[in-house]
Amino acid sequence: MGLIQRGQVHRSLPSGTGGYAVPEPPGALVPQVAPAVIAKCMHPRHNTSMSVQITIRKVPEKVRDELAARAALEHKSMQEYLLGELQRLAERPSVDRWIEQVRERKQNSGRRVSASRILRHRDADRR
Repeated sequence: MGLIQRGQVHRSLPSGTGGYAVPEPPGALVPQVAPAVIAKCMHPRHNTSMSVQITIRKVPEKVRDELAARAALEHKSMQEYLLGELQRLAERPSVDRWIEQVRERKQNSGRRVSASRILRHRDADRR
């Protein structure tokens, strides 16, 4: 581990570590620490399963009111309600991915149903 002077900028720090420089008296020597260690030490509750915060700006008031009403109906805070909705959304494939999965299953099944057969069955159900 090397030493650097306080106030020097450690150029290898990755962006987004949350680090900041505090001016110290010139000439003061401090241990040089790896950027990853600095990033881990800067957050008091660091662990491997740490959640992140998401901020959504410019939410229309009507949307916010509707979400608040839905949260209240479920006896949840807005935080709890939105977290549950985000988890539910993340567990499902996107529409594009779902369509791709259906096409793959259809292709892998090796079966084809003609349009006339589909229409016959549809019409039979309407009688």
